[in-house]
Amino acid sequence: MNFPDKTARELRHKKQNLRRREQEIWLRELEAEIDRSVPEHLTRKYEESDSQVNGKLKQWRRKILAVAQFTGIVIAVVVAVRIASWLATTLIVGFIALSAYKMFIEEDIN
Repeated sequence: MNFPDKTARELRHKKQNLRRREQEIWLRELEAEIDRSVPEHLTRKYEESDSQVNGKLKQWRRKILAVAQFTGIVIAVVVAVRIASWLATTLIVGFIALSAYKMFIEEDIN
């Protein structure tokens, strides 16, 4: 009776060892795959002094374009508000004139 228990225990022990080894191998493969997919160092091309000057000019050009766009938008909004104001004034004056006409002049004609 002792003999089957001993072999069963050894078999369980061997299965556990085999499972542990398979997990270790699987983890090593995953680590290797991760190491291959992600570079350790990000590299950049060496920038010479001329390219730095060009980079600064590009930055200034972008800033100037942004300021010009902002200024254009502000001017367009101011013009639109002025036109809307003139149109509203015209409508108000026209409505008041029409009301005055209806109240005073049209009554006299009928």
